[in-house]
Amino acid sequence: MRRHEESVGVQVEACVTLANLACNNNNNMTAIAKEGGIEAVVSAMQQHEGSAAVQEKACGALHSLACHNDNNRIAIAKAGGIEAVVKAMRRHKNAVGVQEKACGALRNLACN
Repeated sequence: MRRHEESVGVQVEACVTLANLACNNNNNMTAIAKEGGIEAVVSAMQQHEGSAAVQEKACGALHSLACHNDNNRIAIAKAGGIEAVVKAMRRHKNAVGVQEKACGALRNLACN
């Protein structure tokens, strides 16, 4: 993600991959966070604010990374993930996919 930060396609595919790896797998969630995956996802959201595809898939990744993992919830908040999700919702009001994934991310971030 970092080597090709300017590529929308790379960011989309990377976010999808991270979401799939993290889905219901606490070991993968922990490893992704340890290797800077959370910061990479938030960075992709910040660098590609105008891309609904990046925002949707990044929100999906944050949704998976926050699922039943308190440490990741804290890390996402510290990395600016909550702000990035809310900003995506505001910027892409008419993008149903962004809204769905963002709501899921916020739901998982709000759980304790």
